[in-house]
Amino acid sequence: MAYNTTMNRSSSQSGFTLIEMIVSLALFSVVVTIAVGALLVLIASNQRFQNEQTVMTNLSFALDSMTREIRTGTNYYCVSRTNTAGPTDRRIFQDGAILDSGVTGNCATGRTADTHRYQGIAFVEGGQSVTGSANTKIAYFYDANEQRLFRRVSGQAAQSIVSSGIVITDAEFYVTSSELLDSGNTRQPMVTIYLEAKDSNDPTEKTYQI
Repeated sequence: MAYNTTMNRSSSQSGFTLIEMIVSLALFSVVVTIAVGALLVLIASNQRFQNEQTVMTNLSFALDSMTREIRTGTNYYCVSRTNTAGPTDRRIFQDGAILDSGVTGNCATGRTADTHRYQGIAFVEGGQSVTGSANTKIAYFYDANEQRLFRRVSGQAAQSIVSSGIVITDAEFYVTSSELLDSGNTRQPMVTIYLEAKDSNDPTEKTYQI
């Protein structure tokens, strides 16, 4: 007698349901969004830090350049003007003009008006290390129209002392007790410099002061 036996084989299959896949994709998207957002914040923060370092480095260089020569100078003459014309300003802002080495003048209140395009200080070089001649005056000044700082040696053209990517939004020179000792002055001359700048490529237009 023959028997036909049918063997029932059960096979089990494992996998993800549609709901599980949707939940997994949602969680993955949330994690990726948070990670990318954090990365973008870090990149933006690093860029802002680099912009700040660039501005502060340029400001420090400009300030060091000025103070190194001003500190050892004599016969300080400070003036604020709307333009380069007029004999009373000794033409310290005008390229090629000869600076009067004997005149002195204070700027106790800095740049006296926002309408003044120029403000600067001229002084006799201490020694002959820079210009190679005695009693030669050097001038540092701020041009509000160009928003740059300049250095000029008497009789020569002015040269910018900040990089092209830096905008000097404000600068002021405060000078007191510039009068010569033989005129009865007994106080040491004092020069204070205020600078405010920003990176021209920074969309936030954040300013930095020194």
